[in-house]
Amino acid sequence: MTKLVVLSLSSGNFQDGFPHVTARLGEAGNLYMQFTGNLPSAPEIPQLLRNWRLLYEALSQYGIRSGIEIEESGVTNISEGEFSDICDGLKTRINTWLNTEGFRKIDSQLRTQLKPSEKVQVIVESDNPDIWKLPWHLWQFFGDYPHAEIALSTPEYPAPVLLEPKTAKSHVKILAILGNSDGINVKKDQKFLNELPGAEITWLVEPDRQELNDQLWKESWDILFFAGHSSSAADATNGKIYINRHSHHNSLTISELELALNRAIGKGLRLAIFNSCDGLGLARDLAAAQIPLPPMIVMREPVMDRVAQDFLKYFLRAFAFGEPFHIAVRQAREQLKGIENEFPSASWLPVICQHPAVIPPSWEDLREPQELKEPKPPKPQQRRYLPLKLVALFLVGFISSYLSFGCKLAPFVNELGIKSHENGQLLIAQQYYHLAAFLDWNYGQPYYNLGWLCDENLNDTKCAIQGFKQAAIRGLPDAYAELSRLEMKQNNIEAVLKYTSECLNHTQYNGVKAACLKNRGWARFKQERFDEAEADLRSAIALSSDSPYSYCLLAQVLENKGNKEEALTVWKNTLHYSEYNVPEEDECLGLARQYLQAKGNIP
Repeated sequence: MTKLVVLSLSSGNFQDGFPHVTARLGEAGNLYMQFTGNLPSAPEIPQLLRNWRLLYEALSQYGIRSGIEIEESGVTNISEGEFSDICDGLKTRINTWLNTEGFRKIDSQLRTQLKPSEKVQVIVESDNPDIWKLPWHLWQFFGDYPHAEIALSTPEYPAPVLLEPKTAKSHVKILAILGNSDGINVKKDQKFLNELPGAEITWLVEPDRQELNDQLWKESWDILFFAGHSSSAADATNGKIYINRHSHHNSLTISELELALNRAIGKGLRLAIFNSCDGLGLARDLAAAQIPLPPMIVMREPVMDRVAQDFLKYFLRAFAFGEPFHIAVRQAREQLKGIENEFPSASWLPVICQHPAVIPPSWEDLREPQELKEPKPPKPQQRRYLPLKLVALFLVGFISSYLSFGCKLAPFVNELGIKSHENGQLLIAQQYYHLAAFLDWNYGQPYYNLGWLCDENLNDTKCAIQGFKQAAIRGLPDAYAELSRLEMKQNNIEAVLKYTSECLNHTQYNGVKAACLKNRGWARFKQERFDEAEADLRSAIALSSDSPYSYCLLAQVLENKGNKEEALTVWKNTLHYSEYNVPEEDECLGLARQYLQAKGNIP
């Protein structure tokens, strides 16, 4: 199940700071945890954003939703190095801002409550246009959580629409609008949509206002799609789509579509895609009009034709073949990195905007199964062999169901195990994890959860190691970190080094790398190879600066090397960061307090 984080910056600005930042964590409709913090002033970030946009538009001026590629010489070529510096500077400054003391507690609490392997949707609530324009995907959190994606919302929104149950159907109904296409090739958009499995598409090619309005009123749609030209004001408001090339009445604003959109949403519209330039104003105007907008995808800036086409192709491919909505957007967005030599910052452009209480649909949610016909009763002459046939049918059905539906049921059963685990029903949780593993033998998460249960709650190290080993061979690199930790507790140095090497070779996540480096540093400390231990522990802290146990081990290493002054500072960090993490070793914190008390540095 996808976890939801709603990050609210409802008051403040970059000039004065954001004094009240709230993060709520849970699931859609059930945000059961809340953390608070603040963010300081950072007036240079909007300026960096403006500089980035000026250079982005200069580099792209020959290619904005057109078929003309960026020239390899001239002003654009000269600016590419500077543009790269601006991008790097903006990323560094955003992460420095989000790593300040007032926000660090929120970040740490989220990392404590969420596993890197979990699916997470992060929705930022704000009315500030610069917050909407900020490339939030650059936040290091998203680098460490590969199944998380950002979305935007305003802080005020109406209650979501309660959709009436629909009759069974076999097609997803899409209203596809191909608007003013001067200088752009919308035929590729049309081609990608036509290739969707199980889609029923109604095409409106350069419609007038009445034609579009009538379709939104009369029919029931699952997806609204627009390709063509669009625009927004500098403050990300006053969104406008250009629906045709008439000399008059060639564009529409959200206020002009408000009643028709409300009607379409009330009749079941679940998703909107605006594959066109500068679409933030469309989303903000929808929210300002108190329209309970469905999840929608827009481009945050002017977009080149090739970028829009490739994003649509990648997104539809992932979404139609089973990826959750926000994961499909992230995958498609990140695939655009492959064309950033030609189209700088292409992966920065697509962004989700949505109502925080609305659960984005999957393709299967939209494409409901057809009703099954009643089987005919057996003919009289068949009844003699009915028991044997029933047994055969049961076995065939069981095997087919296992192969076909086991992988779909396994995540659900795993979630039941997690809930039982959280409620203290340990034996029930253990059975759910075993069942989830049985339903999908290649699914590593239940084995990982079983390892945690055996280690933390049942004090069964052998069971924990078996669980983590099974998770590791099924592709969960986090499990190598846990294996090296458990082997270290048993002083099995050779196994620690083996699992640490596997961990560092298989993971891309900084948090997991930090845990593995910490374990190897621990092993080197036990071997009295203090220089190697110090190097590993400093690397671990550089990747995850709030781990009290890494500081604890480093302090002991420094003491053994005779560096008493720095050791004192590191012991202080051990205690400082302990409030954000549940320490694995109470003995370590006891050592820190004992040392600092002896030095007169702790009350």
